[in-house]
Amino acid sequence: MNDKTIIIMIGIQGSGKSTFCNKFLENYKRINLDTLKTRHREQTEIDECFKADESFVVDNTNPTKEERARYISQAKTEEYKVVGYFMESKIKDCIDRNNKRTGNACVPAKAIAATSNKLQLPRYDEGFDQLYFVKNDGTEMTVYEWRDENEI
Repeated sequence: MNDKTIIIMIGIQGSGKSTFCNKFLENYKRINLDTLKTRHREQTEIDECFKADESFVVDNTNPTKEERARYISQAKTEEYKVVGYFMESKIKDCIDRNNKRTGNACVPAKAIAATSNKLQLPRYDEGFDQLYFVKNDGTEMTVYEWRDENEI
């Protein structure tokens, strides 16, 4: 398989997506809607990565199949490998981590709850080539190969 890879992070706010990216995916260009502010800017960055055959990570919540599909369909067209990391998303832990943030990084608890309510487990049939589950106990992140959703 080619080296061109898109990584799609999945998890509610405070689940550790950005921390995971900074620790384990530092060799990938990081695309984050919170930083870019608009879908247009995000798409421009993504298009530039595809044009340059550059691997990258989409560091957003990506809670639903529909939201992930926007990236997966274009990645498949561009012949990219699609990898997903689902962050353990226990709402209480995420709210606790979020409450330690400052400024705009700290989001209202109701926003975390709203994202949690629409969170859908990813599935290979969405177009993922590889899927992983990341357990985050607050001090250590452990990556597991994806299993059937009933085993998680």
